[in-house]
Amino acid sequence: MPLPDATDPNESRLYDLFKGQKIEDFSADSLDKLRDTIFIEPKSEDLMRRIVLLGEVSGQLSLAGPITRTQKNIQATYTSTGDDAIFFQPDSGEVWQIVGGDTLGTGGTGSINWSLVDSAGVFAFIFQTSVNGQEPIFQNTNNNNIATPIYVTRECYLHANITAVATSVRASINFIRVR
Repeated sequence: MPLPDATDPNESRLYDLFKGQKIEDFSADSLDKLRDTIFIEPKSEDLMRRIVLLGEVSGQLSLAGPITRTQKNIQATYTSTGDDAIFFQPDSGEVWQIVGGDTLGTGGTGSINWSLVDSAGVFAFIFQTSVNGQEPIFQNTNNNNIATPIYVTRECYLHANITAVATSVRASINFIRVR
């Protein structure tokens, strides 16, 4: 049954683009690519409604929480002080939440200052990890009570400032996409 007051589904670009694809194979990236081609105008209304419907049914659009099948670990190893780098910067339009993670210092203490950096380059220090061995982020002896949730976007990305390294310090952080 078509959407109420909608054009004929056979005339929809959505069905041409994804013809023969199973809903379980539809991804958040597929949804983003289609969404990014749409102009806000009356003739796009039916397509926008169909995108919301397909996004909800496929679990790739959430109006109430994390998006299924998007959780991932990002890991980086740093070997010298000053190896500062963007740790994670999502694609445009995406919002990711930090779930947890750990740091592993080898050969001595390794420390990372974590900041959110906005598109103007302004740093907001959010937490610090300092380890000799391996400890979870958010529950280690130096960093209890870190305010969560922490959201990361293209315009406000997660940056690692390496302040101490013996042999190496490895960071692993788990993220889930929420928008």
